[in-house]
Amino acid sequence: MKLISKSRFLEYRACPKDAWFRLYMPELDEFKISISEQGRMDQGNIAEEHAKKLDIFSGFVEIKTRNFDSRKEIDLLMSQKAPAIYQPTFVADGFIVRCDMLVCNESTGKWDLYEIKATNSIKNDDSPRDHISDLSFQTIVLERAEIDIGKKFIVHLNNKYIRKGDIDIENLFLINDSTEQVSAKIEITAQQMENAKKYLNQKTEPKNGCNCHLYGRSRHCATFGRSHPEIPEYSIHDLLRIGSSPSKLAEFVKNETYDLGEIGDTSDFSVTQQNQINTYKNNKEIINEKEISNILDEYKYPLYFFDYETFAPAIPIYSGYGTWQRIPIQFSLHIIDKKGGPLRHVEYLHQENSDPSEIVAKKLNEYIDPKGTVLAWNVSFEKNVTKEIAARLSKYEKVLNRICLQMKDLSDIFSKQHYVHKDFRGRFAIEAVMKVLLPEMTYENLPYTGEDVGYVWWQDIANQGLNPKERDQKAHLIKEYCKQDTFIMVEIFRILNDFVSKK
Repeated sequence: MKLISKSRFLEYRACPKDAWFRLYMPELDEFKISISEQGRMDQGNIAEEHAKKLDIFSGFVEIKTRNFDSRKEIDLLMSQKAPAIYQPTFVADGFIVRCDMLVCNESTGKWDLYEIKATNSIKNDDSPRDHISDLSFQTIVLERAEIDIGKKFIVHLNNKYIRKGDIDIENLFLINDSTEQVSAKIEITAQQMENAKKYLNQKTEPKNGCNCHLYGRSRHCATFGRSHPEIPEYSIHDLLRIGSSPSKLAEFVKNETYDLGEIGDTSDFSVTQQNQINTYKNNKEIINEKEISNILDEYKYPLYFFDYETFAPAIPIYSGYGTWQRIPIQFSLHIIDKKGGPLRHVEYLHQENSDPSEIVAKKLNEYIDPKGTVLAWNVSFEKNVTKEIAARLSKYEKVLNRICLQMKDLSDIFSKQHYVHKDFRGRFAIEAVMKVLLPEMTYENLPYTGEDVGYVWWQDIANQGLNPKERDQKAHLIKEYCKQDTFIMVEIFRILNDFVSKK
């Protein structure tokens, strides 16, 4: 019998079939861990290391053995009334769990259970990996292992905390008594555990278990294509915000209507969805030259095509930052000073383990003239990062707020449906538009995604974890990534401008 861990149980709640694949076929390409995924796991571990310093865990003992023999060590520590036990492992009834911390409650004589999360709040929304289900699973296993459990707590990061000098551990975290929420969920969690144990102990691949076809594409499991080979790569699941209409999607699935071309009456869909369906069915673009021209006419030269890359650590590493707050590690600016003028490029990548905010603010002030328009893709990100810098640096608050007022979103032309192409697949991300308007361009020559860049910067550049040659190479690659983002914006702008000019 396969032992079902907490992680596997939570994966089962998300998608039983995908959890089965992870248990029996972990070598699948779908399960390869990306740089950003590893980075987030590392941040979770860092948060846990800090949490261990909380007063409530003072004097904790870490379990030395990691196999079934650890129970002897745990029982000994419990008999000795150790103040707290870190990462004890328990096995019971086909389940295995490694707890974050058990604390001896002297007043009740019981062991209080603490789960440490590197999140800014408690996740208690009954989603597949919610924190209360996590804690309920642990409680059930410990009770079946005959541990006298008392209260159940979730320790998470304080989203109001701002670092000032050294880390203030007691204010960095919040400790929430979740005993009542856990008690309310014990019965249903126990039933789900039995279902999971039965399902995941099937030796041959189950035929059922992946219900991800009832959700939009963003909620599909990693192995969706293996479980649903009958559903094409571009299907009804890619219809913009179809996941917000579960009954409508369920009807299409029931009728096995997966191809957008098979949809008849579209009157019950939003305008954006209708456009997506019609461009697919008719294989014809929707282009509103007048609205595109109106938007382009609002842009004032010089034009600044702007993009940040950031790193957001769970634990703030510099003063003035909160938990998971973005550090502006680099930016790229492609500049056209006047209509028809040449293109020039400036950039900055911070290469030290220090707060780059002031250098970034100073350079933006130097490079961006008050008369021009700053263009970004999904401008809310660039605007919010800039406002966060301004909040930390009163000296540059005025100029940075001025730059925010100059910002406009180049993606508006696409998100507002002035330009719709079937191959956008209902998306407005720069990569989706690039593939249509700039098919010769690609990110395949760059080894990192935008989510990877911050973790590469922190590990290999800021902390200088590599030899100088390797470090310079990685710095070059992440600069090239950011540079390509703004260059793509330039090329999309030129295509749109040329198109409108010819009309």
